[in-house]
Amino acid sequence: MTVFEPVPSYYAASANPVPERPPLKDQVEADVCIIGAGYTGLSTALFLAEAGFKVVILEAATVGWGASGRNGGQIVNSYSRDLDSIEKQTSATHLKLLAEMAFEGGQIIRDRVAKYAIQCDLKDGGVFAALTGQQMKHLESQRALWKRFGYDQLEIFGCPGYSQSCGY
Repeated sequence: MTVFEPVPSYYAASANPVPERPPLKDQVEADVCIIGAGYTGLSTALFLAEAGFKVVILEAATVGWGASGRNGGQIVNSYSRDLDSIEKQTSATHLKLLAEMAFEGGQIIRDRVAKYAIQCDLKDGGVFAALTGQQMKHLESQRALWKRFGYDQLEIFGCPGYSQSCGY
């Protein structure tokens, strides 16, 4: 049997203790079987259980072991491409819907943490860091883009004159 150890990270080191979850040995009957206990699998299972389905989740490692744990448990309002890239490939109507879904996804997580009193040390906010003037320009355009869709909680901090005084 393969043993899956968490990837050494701040998230793994600071996460709440995980209860023992022994391997499935008997048969289990369910309406839906979900493979993978990351954000997507757990969220889907919870949604289906709230709708009255009997759900079982199978996970080869520990809850959140894969991508959900490796991203540091962050709630990121994005897709594999930023909204400005998506904007170039779709209509304004579709872009608006995709932007709303990106921000709604994070809100669903926050709502569930509150509703179920999940002890996960949830902290709102995040940091996007810029080390160069070009990166800072990108962050500023990202903030302006997100603001267009009603998300105005992105605050940018930088050292004054960062291109000179920070050595970049």
